[in-house]
Amino acid sequence: MSHIISKDFVKELLIRLSMVCSLCLLLASGASAQDGGGAKPSKETSFSKDVAPLLDKFCTTCHNEDEDHPSQLFMDSYESLMKGGKHGVAVKPGNSKESLLMMKMDVEPPFGKRMPPSKKLIPTAEQIEVIRKWIDEGAKKN
Repeated sequence: MSHIISKDFVKELLIRLSMVCSLCLLLASGASAQDGGGAKPSKETSFSKDVAPLLDKFCTTCHNEDEDHPSQLFMDSYESLMKGGKHGVAVKPGNSKESLLMMKMDVEPPFGKRMPPSKKLIPTAEQIEVIRKWIDEGAKKN
């Protein structure tokens, strides 16, 4: 009996695996810093330098105030991102697990399609982690 595995299944599996590996590396680096392993403390994530460029690359093509996006969530400025859209607040400072922005980037979002919807332009696990870290650090306008 032969089994055929689709390209989409393999792609999703690789995305999930890369996210798990990134999380493991992040946890391991945090543990060595706490143990006095000589690792430098991680710098605070900057909205303007770290997060905004990712939103520009992956989100603002559709989620900008010039487009009539059905979600009414606009990400072309810090203020509009923090305001949220018709589904509620997109970013809950200090809590990435309850932030819609993070939920919608999950392989299985709580509603609708995964964002960004393009199969060609998908953020890496490391890029997603930058956004998650920024939210967990308080989602500051820095």
